[in-house]
Amino acid sequence: MARKTMWVQEPPRGWVLYDADCGFCTRWAWRIALFAGPRGFHLAPLQAPWVRQRLALPESELLHEMRVLTAQDALYGGADALVFLSRQIWWARPMAAISALPGMMPLARAAYRWVSRNRHSLSAACALPGAAGRGRAQAIHPQSRAGGL
Repeated sequence: MARKTMWVQEPPRGWVLYDADCGFCTRWAWRIALFAGPRGFHLAPLQAPWVRQRLALPESELLHEMRVLTAQDALYGGADALVFLSRQIWWARPMAAISALPGMMPLARAAYRWVSRNRHSLSAACALPGAAGRGRAQAIHPQSRAGGL
């Protein structure tokens, strides 16, 4: 019997999109995948050609934050993406509930922006400019049935 893989053509729920040239981002993406993967969310680098095409964001905005793209084409970014994912995981729902309190989302977004701006100093593993593409995990194009992360 063939073994079923979670890295298939179209995930049932969507993708967690991350900067694959940043060690800090990659480590956190794989941690998130431990919980989001079984719930139908797959990882894909923001640098993947199909992601760039599907998001159609200016290059200057593409890598600013991790994003969640749902199978219905809803797009969440940064702190909003983390709150969206927390709603999908029963034990993380209290974080989503706390985010609904007055003033919490602006605070969460500001904290996320600070981490995003400083991620290169938070991790010695972030790629230097010009190092793009080396050692990066490859994602499956959504129309491909073969391969994996």
